[in-house]
Parts: sequence; C-alpha cells; structure tokens
Amino acid sequence: MSNKQWINNYFSEDELRDIQSAADAVERNTVGEIVLSFRNKKSLLEKLYSNHELAMKDFERLEVFKTKERTGVLIFLIFEEHYFDIIADEGIYAKIPDETWNTMEEKLKEEFRNKNYSSGVLALINEMGEVLSREFPTRAGADNDDELQNEIVIN
Repeated sequence: MSNKQWINNYFSEDELRDIQSAADAVERNTVGEIVLSFRNKKSLLEKLYSNHELAMKDFERLEVFKTKERTGVLIFLIFEEHYFDIIADEGIYAKIPDETWNTMEEKLKEEFRNKNYSSGVLALINEMGEVLSREFPTRAGADNDDELQNEIVIN
C-alpha cells in the first residue's frame, strides 16, 4: 500500500470529492476558509509532539492564518488515534466560542465511532458552514477570494 492509500480505508474517491465540494461551498458563502488535514497515524518524528501540537504545526505549515480577516479553520484528523481537532484563526476565535467547535468535534467522534466517516466529515463541514455564514457572511461587492489551498491534505 502506498503511503497515502490508507485513506481508501475510510473514504472512496467520490466521498473525498464530495467532502472537498462541501468545503468549497462553505467558502463561496462566507469569508471563512476551510483546510482539511488527514493523517492515518503519526510518523516516528511526529510522536515527539502531542496531537494538539501536531495540529498547531499543520496550522502553521499550511498557512491557515494567511487570510485577510484571519478566518481560516483547520480540520485536523489522525484516524488511527481517533483524534480530531478544529483550529480556528483569531478572527473566528474572537466571535465563535470554543464550545461551538467542541460540540462539532463530539458529533464527529460519534459518527466515527459508528464508522460513518464521510457522513461525519460532511455533517461537520455543513454545520461549520452554518456557523460561519452567520458570523462571517460574504458581503455585497466585497472580494471573496479563495485565499487558501483547496485540496485535502493527506499525510
């Protein structure tokens, strides 16, 4: 199995496309930007870091902070460790409390416990879209540039 084929244990190619399309749809309707980073497990070097530290490293490495209004969000998953993290940049963090993200993470954990990987991630993105569209809607005449990469990062 190649380094990234592990993802096929959780998602089909169609499901990955659906997930990316859902994230793209959220971005079209808000000034928020969603970046998805999926790992099967930690590498030997990554084991030196806590899961949250690794998520924060991805936030930096993937430059999720590089949006005009600081409205990037990282969805970070380590499948073999059943670890999920949502990291919002300061613009979002200032308006949306941790409890909102924690509730979303709990719902995702429940879906994953039931092996509903695709529907779990899609539900998370859709719920995230509802929250972001309320707090960070697109504005008439304003740029809604696609500021961050749109590919799911599979490590």
